[in-house]
Amino acid sequence: MRDRTHELRQGDDSSDDEDKERVALVVQPGTARLGSPDDEFFQKVRTIRQAIVKLENKVRELEKQQVTILATPLPEESMKQDLQNLRDEIKQLGREIRAELKAIEPQKEEADENYNSVNMRMRKTQHGVLSQQFVELINKCNSMQSEYREKNVERIRRQLKITNAGMVSDEELEQMLDSGQSEVFVSNILKDTQVTRQALNEISARHSEIQQLERSIRELHEIFTFLATEVEMQGEMINRIEKNILSSADYVERGQEHVKMTLESQKKARKAPAAGVAAAPSSLARLAAVPPAFAAECGAYTWVLV
Repeated sequence: MRDRTHELRQGDDSSDDEDKERVALVVQPGTARLGSPDDEFFQKVRTIRQAIVKLENKVRELEKQQVTILATPLPEESMKQDLQNLRDEIKQLGREIRAELKAIEPQKEEADENYNSVNMRMRKTQHGVLSQQFVELINKCNSMQSEYREKNVERIRRQLKITNAGMVSDEELEQMLDSGQSEVFVSNILKDTQVTRQALNEISARHSEIQQLERSIRELHEIFTFLATEVEMQGEMINRIEKNILSSADYVERGQEHVKMTLESQKKARKAPAAGVAAAPSSLARLAAVPPAFAAECGAYTWVLV
């Protein structure tokens, strides 16, 4: 018989070389750093999502600071400056998110060309969901600041009534607030009324705060209107997405229950053979106790039972 062991070894060596070549193709230096367009897109999505969370935290902090200032008759200049800095940060972050959303927005020509593409639908979905979250957050911030403005105006109105300046009507008060200059506003109040210095300082401070607030509201409104129309058009699609997500969550929950029931059934199935094996020796013991004469007569049946 011919010894062909060396041929088998050569075959193993050649297969090893093929494996090495295959591995070399997979881990070729530099390929790990080359990301696909989808990887780049999802990285941008993660960045936008993190920025929206950051914006949400800043809006929450803005609300807290506004409540604090409203509760302070004469807020310190540092408090008002901190509030204004926070408004500026929110506006800047809002502009950055708006630009990032614009960067990942599928172009109309590309969307029309790849309308039925799973990748394109995924991109449109991600952009739509993030845009809606952003618009809702900016809208909330805008509404919150508008409410804050009204509370400041109410404080001024209340202060005027306390100082016997109740003859200033709501319309006249709005006209004075729209004057745009604190000096004009104060002079209009002093012209027909006698107001204490402390009350005047508070009224002037509130008016200055309202002016800054109105500028912030206008700028945030510009950011809001940029995406609001588009999000409204995408609303139906996003609602369908939300419904599908909720349905998927329901399916997952029910699937987990089915898995749990299956595992319990498997445990019971594993215990059943063990119980049968444990019962076998006791059956043999009972057979051993049968009288020999009876066993001889019914031997065939006895073995069948065993």
